[in-house]
Amino acid sequence: MIDVSIIIINYNTSLLTYNCVVSIIETTPKNMQYEIIVVDNASRKDDFHDLEEKLKVLQNSNIQLIRSRINTGFASGNMFGVQFASGKYLAFINNDVELTTDSFTALDQFFKQNPDTGVIGIQPIFADKRKQVAFGHFDTFSNRFFGYWLYEKLNPNKAKRHKTYTEPIQADYVVGSFMFFKSEHFNAVGGFDTNIFLYFEEMDICKRLLNNNLKTIFYPSIDYIHINGASTNLGYTKKIELKISHLYIVRKNHGFFSYALLKTFFVLIFFFKSLFNPKHFRLFFKLITLGPPMASSIRHLQKIQ
Repeated sequence: MIDVSIIIINYNTSLLTYNCVVSIIETTPKNMQYEIIVVDNASRKDDFHDLEEKLKVLQNSNIQLIRSRINTGFASGNMFGVQFASGKYLAFINNDVELTTDSFTALDQFFKQNPDTGVIGIQPIFADKRKQVAFGHFDTFSNRFFGYWLYEKLNPNKAKRHKTYTEPIQADYVVGSFMFFKSEHFNAVGGFDTNIFLYFEEMDICKRLLNNNLKTIFYPSIDYIHINGASTNLGYTKKIELKISHLYIVRKNHGFFSYALLKTFFVLIFFFKSLFNPKHFRLFFKLITLGPPMASSIRHLQKIQ
């Protein structure tokens, strides 16, 4: 039986994907049965063929390369990969990640000792060893309006995003660049929400796990290098997609009232920002004219290759 199915999405960044795959092969114990499923999300043909050639050189039968003819985004791309996975665990790893040590054995043991765990995240770092934020809080209007610092002060039992931990702790969600699920738990909640094209997928699925009495755990003693945002540098388009996904998951998980307050808050913020910097007016105008949250997603701009 396969222990871990590792799913990676490539989108026009074949070298990053190759480096990620190599780091997994080099750090995963020889006695662990694993498979690496690389989903090419309709990259340019030259990038796909470059990745295809690079992976062939590795001569590793554990690797599958699957090409989608349309860019389906993060959630759908990963869900496409899940259909080919047979592991007891599912590890979703961004292609701009490089593992530095065995990242699976200790997590397997933690799951066995803590059966109410739904997903585990580990510590992302920059190449110079500086730590990145590894987990966060579910977004509502109140914690956005008052700020996470005050939210953490008013909720002392909540994990602190910028505190250093040495033991595993429960968090609301862990960042999506490395998420380690027990397959049966992932499947039970329906996996990632494929309505979302990019961003906030991790917050959404961790909320659904919690609704099923399954915890999200941050495991601080294992780290990995994360080249943050290397494959999603979209400028203004990225900012719009962030807001679209953000508003969608708040409305879905916290109701219309919280969604309406948060949208109004964003509109006011970008209105006042646009008074001092006109480049923010585009985002302000888009938020004003935004229809149903997903209607303006870049998902609808994708073409079949």
